Amino acid sequence: MSSTMNKGKREKLEEFIKKSSFFDQQFAKLKQEAYYAMDLEGNYIRVNNVCEELTGYSKEELYNLSYKNLLVSNSFDYIDEVFHNTLNGELQHYECRIYTKDQAQKDLEVTNSPIIVNNEVIGVYGIAKDITKFNDQKLKLQESERLHRSLIEHSPDGVIITQNGRFVYANNEASFLLGGEKKEDVINKNVQDFIPNIDESHLIKCLKEAEENGVASDLYEEKFLQLTGKEIDVEIKAIPTIFQGNRAVNLIIRDITERKLAHEVMINSEKLSVAGQLAAGIAHEIRNPITAIKGFLQLMESGKSYKQEFFSVISAEINRIEIILSELLALAKPQLDKYCKKDIKGILQHVVALTKSQAILHDVHIQTSFSKDSLEVLCDENKLKQVFINFIKNAIEAMSYTDGGMILVKSEKVGDQSVIIRIIDQGPGIPEDILKKIGEPFFTTKENGTGLGVMVSFEIVKQHDGEVQINSDSNGTTISITLPLSSSLSS
Repeated sequence: MSSTMNKGKREKLEEFIKKSSFFDQQFAKLKQEAYYAMDLEGNYIRVNNVCEELTGYSKEELYNLSYKNLLVSNSFDYIDEVFHNTLNGELQHYECRIYTKDQAQKDLEVTNSPIIVNNEVIGVYGIAKDITKFNDQKLKLQESERLHRSLIEHSPDGVIITQNGRFVYANNEASFLLGGEKKEDVINKNVQDFIPNIDESHLIKCLKEAEENGVASDLYEEKFLQLTGKEIDVEIKAIPTIFQGNRAVNLIIRDITERKLAHEVMINSEKLSVAGQLAAGIAHEIRNPITAIKGFLQLMESGKSYKQEFFSVISAEINRIEIILSELLALAKPQLDKYCKKDIKGILQHVVALTKSQAILHDVHIQTSFSKDSLEVLCDENKLKQVFINFIKNAIEAMSYTDGGMILVKSEKVGDQSVIIRIIDQGPGIPEDILKKIGEPFFTTKENGTGLGVMVSFEIVKQHDGEVQINSDSNGTTISITLPLSSSLSS
C-alpha cells in the first residue's frame, strides 16, 4: 500500500475519531484499561491516560511511536502477523510483552479490531490490559504445583486424593502400599474396596467430614485390605483439599504393620517381665491354700473322722488358686486387641487381688475406694490390667525403701465423660529431674529394670484415648489415669 494512500486513510481516521462520540467515551479518564487507536502502519494517533501509566511514555511521546517500538524483540514476527490480520478485517486477541520507557517488561492482554468506514479499513482500535502480576502469580503457582507434585511423587508416605469416595489420584507409594504395581491399579477404585470391615471403619466418617465440612481428621490407625487380599495396619489422616476445581480429600497413608508387630513384641516382653517379678508374691499366695488343702488331705488319709464341710473348704482353696493362676496367665499370654465395655471397678479389683500378695511381702497394704456408680470403659481388659499392675508394682517397690505403708487405689467419675483412676503411695517421692524422664524408652532407676514398663503403660493408655499424669513430692506419688467412659464415645 502506497504511503500516499496510507496518508489519506490516516486523515480519514483522524477526522473520524474527532467526530465520533464513541472514541470520546472510550478514551475517558476513568477507564481502567489502556485504549488506543493506530493508523495502518501501526503508529499511535490516539491514546488514553492509562496508556501513559502503562508504558511510562507521555501521550506526545507515544504519538511518535508505533507498537513495534514497544515490543520485546522475540515477538516481532508474531505480532506483525496479528496486526496484518486486523487490517484484513479480523478481530485479534493475543498476549504480548513490551518494554516500558524505563526498560521494565510488562505482559499485556490485547484485543485489536479494525476501524471500518464505508466498507474500508482505515485504522486499528485496541484495548490492552496489564497482566504482569497475574502472569507472575500464575508462574509462581505453576512452580508451586510442580514442587508440590514432586514432593508428593517422592513422598515415603502414600498419598491419595478422593472425590465422593473414589480415588482420583495416587502416588506410586500409595499404589505399592495397597498392593498395586502402578498408579493405574488403584485410581478410579472406591475406598470401600480397601476396607475389610466397613462397620468398624472410621475412614468413611472422616472422608465425609473432610469433603463436606472441610474438617481434617486426626492421625489415627485403620486396617486396609490390599489388592492381594492381605490386611495391613496403616496410620491415616484425611485433609480437605481442592482437585480440578472441586472439593476433594487428601489421604496421607503410612504402613505401620511392622511397627505394630514390634510394639506388640515389646508389650508382650514387658508382660512376661511383670509376670516374672510377680512370681514370688504368687508363690507365697498359692502356698497358703496348698498348705490348707494338704492338711485336710492328710487328716482324711489318716482315717480319722472328718466333716463334710472339709470338701467345701478344699474346693474354695482350689478356686482361689485357679483365680490367681488365671490372672497371671491372662497377663502373660499374648492376645489380639479385643475392645469391649468393662466396668473399671471389676478390672481394678482383679488387679488388686493379683498384686496384694506381692504388697504383703514388702509390708505394704493396698486399700481401695471405688465409685458406687458403674463406670464402663471401652477397652482391652488385659492391657488395662497390665497398666494398673505396672503402676501398683512400682508403688510397692518404691515403698519397700520406707518400711512399708499404704497404697490407695481409687476411682471416681469426672463429669459425664470420664473416669479417673488414682494410685496413691506413701513412698519417698520421685525427684524432679527423674520425673521429667519417666516414660522415655529404656530409662530406669532399677538395677535390673528395662525402662519399658512405664513407656508401654503410657502407650496403652494413649491407645484407649486416655492420659496419664504423675504428681510427686516427699510425701509420696500419685498416678492419675483418665479414661473416657464408653457412654461418651457412643454419643
